[in-house]
Amino acid sequence: MSHLDGQQVVDSIFATAQQWQVADRRIGGGALYPSVTQYLTHEIAPQLVSPTFGVSVPRLFAAAASITEIAGWMAHDSGEDGSARGYFDRAFRLALAGNDRALAANACASMAHLAIELRQPHDALRIAAEGLGQATTAYGTSRLIARLHAMRARGLALIGDRAGCCNALEDAERVLDKVHGEQPAQWVAGFDEASLASEAALCFLQLTELGEAERCAREVIRLRSGDRVRSRTFAQLTLANVLVHAGRVDEAAAIGHEACDTTASLHSARVVHQLRALGGVLSLAPKTSPVSSFLAALAGLSAASGEVNSAASSWPV
Repeated sequence: MSHLDGQQVVDSIFATAQQWQVADRRIGGGALYPSVTQYLTHEIAPQLVSPTFGVSVPRLFAAAASITEIAGWMAHDSGEDGSARGYFDRAFRLALAGNDRALAANACASMAHLAIELRQPHDALRIAAEGLGQATTAYGTSRLIARLHAMRARGLALIGDRAGCCNALEDAERVLDKVHGEQPAQWVAGFDEASLASEAALCFLQLTELGEAERCAREVIRLRSGDRVRSRTFAQLTLANVLVHAGRVDEAAAIGHEACDTTASLHSARVVHQLRALGGVLSLAPKTSPVSSFLAALAGLSAASGEVNSAASSWPV
């Protein structure tokens, strides 16, 4: 980026971030993660040490925070949760250094999500509360505020607080209903009705309210199409788990088989990990034709790590 002027440096980072986000949704973070880490090392780090003349340093920090957060999600998608946690930590600190409260709140939403995945609900609730404090004083953060309420709901579901969980989901829905044409803050991740339905499905599955969980998961599958391959696949896996809990094993196996077909082009260790977990459950079921077909498709998947590395120091908030 040495040939660019100050404004162009930040614009280039923003354009690169958008391109990666689109590709990430379509093919998964595993395929892109090495390129992002190389970009951080060779393009972003030198700018932070010695910024291009004329660059806005706060905007540069915000740009660096955005790319660093994307790297965190790709690390998570590659099964490297310890690295993901480190990237989210740095993204939060860079956002604060850039005085960008929206981006700081965005990093909090990502950290809260990871804490939930690591079964640390009390940390998730504390981090989401910090994120809400940051987001409510920034412009263009309505969708982000809804996302943070959804993270609160997930944390409350994990500790068995049904009433609190439902209230948080209602808070998220109420905020989304009022978004209309609001221009979102730059760099902040999108969150829409399908995103909320996806989180709600996981909440209700955790609370064993299977009818509502199934309804929400099917809504995500209906809404997610086009390049949103990974989020649709996660919704299929949520639905398959709901159906297993409901004793509808053959239906679960059929959906799992469909997810296997998609996974061949989706570089996501998280998807493979969840598929293998579903396979572990269905391997104990009677070997009907759908179950046997799913297990055969699962065995045919190319090897990919589903291990989760959660080693990390304490959260930054």
